[in-house]
Parts: sequence; C-alpha cells; structure tokens
Amino acid sequence: MTVMQRVMEMVEKMKSKPEVISAISGTNKSFQFDLADGEKFYVEVSSGNVSVKEGTFASPSATIQASPELLGEVLDGKTDPVRAFMSGKLKVKGDIFAAQKITDALKKA
Repeated sequence: MTVMQRVMEMVEKMKSKPEVISAISGTNKSFQFDLADGEKFYVEVSSGNVSVKEGTFASPSATIQASPELLGEVLDGKTDPVRAFMSGKLKVKGDIFAAQKITDALKKA
C-alpha cells in the first residue's frame, strides 16, 4: 500500500469523527506531499471538507518531503514529526504550523 493510499484511508476515517473535522473546519489549505520515491499527492482542506488527490498542487500552503518509510512512521505515531523535522529527515516548506495541524488530524483518524 502506498503512502497516498494510507492517507486516503485516514481521511475517510477522519470524516466519521466530528471532533477531528471540527478541529480543521476553519482551515482552507492544501498540503503537498513529495516523497523520496517520487510519489506526489496533496491533501486539500476546505471548510471542513478533506480530499486527497494525486499529483502536484500549484501553490500549496505547505510542502512536506520525506521518505515513504519515515512518513509512514510519523502517521503511525512511531516517529515524532518534530524530531524528524529537527534532524532533517522530514522537510517542510511553507506554513509549518498548518502542516503540523493536518498531520495531527490524520494521526487522530
């Protein structure tokens, strides 16, 4: 299963959890994921709606770069995203706080 497929599953689970949706309901942002294996997808959050799409978003709020393995560990809660960022294994360009918010929401799913 690819990271994008895992994120899609997490987004579907997130949609059934009102507390998670309410935490991101005022957010209108897009998050580009560029993985080391070449996989590219983005998560778009708009007025409480969340979608995952393959490809590249023209002007994302944040771009997250990592290996598929590391991102999987972050999503599983096995690796702390702040430590991964501080060590340079996880890179975020743009709105780092929004990227943290969407990562937290995905993990809660």
